[in-house]
Amino acid sequence: MYYKHSGRFNLGGLALGSMVGGVSGLALAYAYAHGIILITEVHFAAFATLAFGGLVGLAAGWGMIWGKVRNTRATIVITAVTSALALYATWAMWIAIVYQRSGGKHLSWARLAQHPAIVWSLMKWINQYGTWGLSSGDSTKGWELWLIWTAEAAVVIAAAIGAGFAVLQHRPFCETCSRWCHRGARFLLAPSPDVQQLKLQLESNDLRPMEALGPGPKGGDHLIASLYSCTQCNQFHTLSLTNVTIRRNKIGQAHINSKTIMRQLVVGPGQAETVRQLSETLAQAAKLNPEKANAAAAGN
Repeated sequence: MYYKHSGRFNLGGLALGSMVGGVSGLALAYAYAHGIILITEVHFAAFATLAFGGLVGLAAGWGMIWGKVRNTRATIVITAVTSALALYATWAMWIAIVYQRSGGKHLSWARLAQHPAIVWSLMKWINQYGTWGLSSGDSTKGWELWLIWTAEAAVVIAAAIGAGFAVLQHRPFCETCSRWCHRGARFLLAPSPDVQQLKLQLESNDLRPMEALGPGPKGGDHLIASLYSCTQCNQFHTLSLTNVTIRRNKIGQAHINSKTIMRQLVVGPGQAETVRQLSETLAQAAKLNPEKANAAAAGN
């Protein structure tokens, strides 16, 4: 009923993911190592660490997408290894910068990275004297700095794995044509009074309840329908549905909550065509009646 990856992969795909992730990881490591020294605020530093890991994971994930890898375990392994190596390169670059700033001679990070034992010794040396502090500008060192470095490694690797997994799950793969599907339609529907009942009806191949909902406002509660199709055989299609609720507080700030109702429900060619037609009908209606659509959004 619902699409699941076949788990297939090939060595070429894994190599491509590793190569793309590795090259991107080195470039990101360079930017991160130089940037993190300039950041003295803990929240910005945490965001930079999270972004660094996420971008490395995205790069490795897209490399495996290009290599047609459809295996979750392989994705986790490649993104974890790639991010760990990128983090190691970052430490080598960062140590070289800190060593020079402390009065030492020029140190090539590339040569340093070839000697893990020396990297470890220099990390212990830096830990004795500390780096920037979490508060009051005090230097952080000792066990507190070890905890920060451990947390940094955990965040980078976890963010990379999460990003790589998200890339893998983003689109279905047509095994018959050996190619990734592309989005055939995406449109907003009015919220359903009973989303679970709507889900059961769609799972039973009854699209009439979805057709009866009408267009949804961007500024209010709505459903997002997404259709993905194989553009080569036009025989493989999946339908996803997300329920979006928007609530505003007393000062008008919007809090958006998105919940996936259906993820990649496999539908037939006839149902896919019905969904496309519904998307076109709603798009035309929005163009013909923009005032009505805006009024509906304002009312929500």
